[in-house]
Amino acid sequence: MDRHFDEELQNVKKKIVDMAALVEESITKSLDALKNKDLKKADEIRDLDHRIDKFEIMIEDMCIELIARHQPVGRDLRFLIGTIKMNNDLERMGDHSVNIVDCIEYVIKSPPIEQVTNIWSMAKIVKEMLRDSVQSFIDNDAANAQKVCERDSVVDAMRNETIRILLTHMLEEPKKIESAIQYLLVAKNLERIADLSTNICEDVVYIAQARVIKHHAENEKA
Repeated sequence: MDRHFDEELQNVKKKIVDMAALVEESITKSLDALKNKDLKKADEIRDLDHRIDKFEIMIEDMCIELIARHQPVGRDLRFLIGTIKMNNDLERMGDHSVNIVDCIEYVIKSPPIEQVTNIWSMAKIVKEMLRDSVQSFIDNDAANAQKVCERDSVVDAMRNETIRILLTHMLEEPKKIESAIQYLLVAKNLERIADLSTNICEDVVYIAQARVIKHHAENEKA
């Protein structure tokens, strides 16, 4: 029975990793489409989002069924609870990819604005955070997960700098306000993806070490 349960847990883990790969693909393609102003990619990204949604439903059902059938405790229970939360965070990242691609049509129709290089630097870090958060989950590596969490403040600072740059464009060239707003939305969606990657890493620490680090809970207990 224990061996069978372990196999079921590994199957859940494989499914969540497969889902994460789809999410990374969606984010990458949405950013490429934005950079190239390629509206044809929009349908492809929405199709990926539908597949991600199906993964979310399937994985949640699997976790709930395992909890109900086996009534696990300790690390196994933490794994299933953490996986349900990670599952939700990944689905939301897929939604943010769609939000990014939704900006393309407005960018194309509006007077062009000089693309803010900060956004692409920010996007690179965000994608690395997602990849490393998933790897931390695969490896059950709490130490690496906490390092990923520390990068969230870097993304926040880059978002703030992007906002300042775009506000300057808006003040100096009012006709480019619409384009600037769309890039502001892109920056906000990237920042939210970084937040969700941080959530995943917090769950990795919880699964691996039974420690709650979100909202600085450990500091408050001390």
